[in-house]
Amino acid sequence: EEVQAGIREHTQLGVLEQDAVLFIERLSARQAGSNITKIAGRLPLNASSSGLVLLAYSPPAYQDRILSSPLKQLSTETIVDATELRKKLAEVRKRGYAFAPGYIESVSTGIAVPVSDGAGVIAALSVVMPRGNEREPEVVARLKRAATDIGQAASAVRFSSH
Repeated sequence: EEVQAGIREHTQLGVLEQDAVLFIERLSARQAGSNITKIAGRLPLNASSSGLVLLAYSPPAYQDRILSSPLKQLSTETIVDATELRKKLAEVRKRGYAFAPGYIESVSTGIAVPVSDGAGVIAALSVVMPRGNEREPEVVARLKRAATDIGQAASAVRFSSH
């Protein structure tokens, strides 16, 4: 909620489920740009910023399996070449976030960061905003702060249940 209130764009939380991103939460802003994600909706891993984050932080064997399968193209910007996608995943790991302009709709950009519970990446927190109005440094900083808070809460729940 804090990210969505500060950025005033669509914000969502996605997890890896059956080789896709499953969105488990979504908050929308009244005058936000276009966004096709919905709660319980799925998107291909290669076609969204959340999917790129989840795939980038997955084990190499899992990445190899996904990259050896046909990759779905949702727009002309969606990466469907395995070699190019490997480069993009390395960039995501290096930067600590995914930036995906036009991967789903030409008018939108997705920006996502990993959510870690201390044992590994458990989700991706992302925003979708109008392309060309990304405010990348501000958005990434807000997302990373919120992802840290979510990860700490998830870790506390995980450890308190043992």
